[in-house]
Amino acid sequence: MPLSIRPMVSAPLASCCTIFSIFGVVLLCVLGALYSRHVEALTGSTKDASDPDKVARACYGAAIIYAAFTVFCGMQMMVHQRYPRGVQL
Repeated sequence: MPLSIRPMVSAPLASCCTIFSIFGVVLLCVLGALYSRHVEALTGSTKDASDPDKVARACYGAAIIYAAFTVFCGMQMMVHQRYPRGVQL
């Protein structure tokens, strides 16, 4: 019995979300790595975060959320590929 899975978002929105989420994961992982290494350019000022390790953990947590969006939107793109163009869903 095949599953009747219908897309929740449009194909252009799913592809846009996937691309932006990939960029978000990469950027947040880089920022998390820089904060965890206590890079002076990010932590040297008196107005910067007092605990860079907490900021790094927050960046990694946000990257996990973006990764979940990447998986969801990627699956939405696959669901859209199952249906031919012009089919009323």
